[in-house]
Amino acid sequence: MRFWKIIKNLYEDWKIYKEWKAIKNGKEVIHFRRGAGFYLPVGLIGAKLKGRIEEWKMKSGKTAIVKLIDYKTFEDPDDMVEESYWQFLGYKGEKQVREMSFKEYRKLFK
Repeated sequence: MRFWKIIKNLYEDWKIYKEWKAIKNGKEVIHFRRGAGFYLPVGLIGAKLKGRIEEWKMKSGKTAIVKLIDYKTFEDPDDMVEESYWQFLGYKGEKQVREMSFKEYRKLFK
């Protein structure tokens, strides 16, 4: 039983390590998927919203900094978001994810 627990932990650490390495190399990694029911502020028709950085207040009291990677909108109210994908950049006032060591990153996500 202990053997399988060790294998499971190694597999989880490997997935987290691949994510951390991709972020360190500047690739976009999806951390959050947000469903329907909100609007992205579109000033101009056809405005590029990908790459938009927002701050979200978390239940823990911290403020998360996230980046919009991709989104889909509904056809009828074309400004309402159907699905969006976000990358976590870090907490406001703390070390950003790209600057973290693997141990700090693993502690944050495990």
